Amino acid sequence: MSLELYRTTTSESVRQQILQQYLPLIAEVISSEALPDDEVLWQVGFEGLKNALEEFDPLTGADFVDYARAQISLHLQAYQTPSPNSNAIPDTKSDRIRETSQNLLQCYQIQPTIALRNQIVQLNVGLVRKEAYHWINQCQESFEDLVQVGTIGLIRAIERFDSSRGVAFSSFAIPYIRGEIQHYLRDKSPAVRMPRSWLTIHQQATTLIRKLRAETGKEPTELQICQALGISPQEWQEIKLACQNRQPVSLDSNVNDDEDNPTTLGDMLTDHRYRSFQLAQEDSLRMQQALEQLEERTRQVVEFVFLKEFTYKEVADALGVSVVTVSRRVKKGLEVLRKILTTPIE
Repeated sequence: MSLELYRTTTSESVRQQILQQYLPLIAEVISSEALPDDEVLWQVGFEGLKNALEEFDPLTGADFVDYARAQISLHLQAYQTPSPNSNAIPDTKSDRIRETSQNLLQCYQIQPTIALRNQIVQLNVGLVRKEAYHWINQCQESFEDLVQVGTIGLIRAIERFDSSRGVAFSSFAIPYIRGEIQHYLRDKSPAVRMPRSWLTIHQQATTLIRKLRAETGKEPTELQICQALGISPQEWQEIKLACQNRQPVSLDSNVNDDEDNPTTLGDMLTDHRYRSFQLAQEDSLRMQQALEQLEERTRQVVEFVFLKEFTYKEVADALGVSVVTVSRRVKKGLEVLRKILTTPIE
C-alpha cells in the first residue's frame, strides 16, 4: 500500500492497511532491543508506528522503514523509563535525556522537521544554560541573551550532527554553543580598552546590583554600591563613565535635528582610506569564495581553527576525528587556499 495514496485520501481503511503492512517492524525492534515479546510492548510499539505514519512525509525521499523503526524504539524506551514513583532503581536523568535525544536525532537525520528539532533543543537546553553561566560574570550581557545566542549554536550542532560517527552529541554541541557565544561577545566587545581593575570592579558592581535588586525589589543607591565595593563615589562615577563611553559612536548617528536634510557624523568626515577599505572588502569576498572551493570536511576544519578559533582538540572532539587528522586537514586546506588566492584573476 502506497504512503502517497494515504496522504492523498487520508482514508481510515488505507491507514489500517498500511499499519498492517509494517507490523513486522515492531517485532524487529523488540527483538533487536532484547525485550520480552508481550502484548503491552506490542501496543507501545504500535503507537510508535502510528506516530511515524502520521508525521512521515514521503516527498522528502526519506526511507519510511528507518523512520518508523526509530519512532517505535523511541516509544519503547520512553515506556521503559521508570516513573518517579517506581520502586525500581531509575537511570540517571542525564542518561534518559541522552538516550531520548539520540533517538530523536536519528529521526531528525532521516526526516528533519521543525517539531523534532524543537524537541531536541528542549532536551539539550541544559548544555546552553551551563555554558551561559560560565560567561555571565565575564561580560555585561544578560543570562537570557546568552542563552538565546547559545541556542543558535545548539541548533547549528543539531543540523550538522551525524550519529553514525559514534560521537556523543553533547561533546559535539558544546563547541558550537561556546563558539556562538564567543563570537557574539567578540562582536560586541568595545574598541576602547579599560584598566583591568576597573573592569573587575564594574563586573562586581553588576553582580551586586542584580543581587540587591532581587533581595529588596528596588534599585540600589550609588552609596550602597560604593560601600559594598569599598570605593569612593568619585571613583565609581569615573568607572561608570568609562564603561558608558567604551562603545564607539556610529558614523550613521545624526548630528542635527533637520528631518528633511539629516546630516550624519560620517558625512562630516573625509575618509582618505576608502580605497584601502574597498580592497579589504574585495579580499574578504575572495577569501570566502576560496573557502567554498575546499572539500567540505577540510573547509569545516579550517573555519573551526581560523574563524572560530577552536583548538585542534576541540575541533577533533566536535567532528569525531583525531587531532592528527585535524592537523592534516589544516595543512591541506592552507595549501589549497594559497594556490587559489595567488592565482591571478583573469
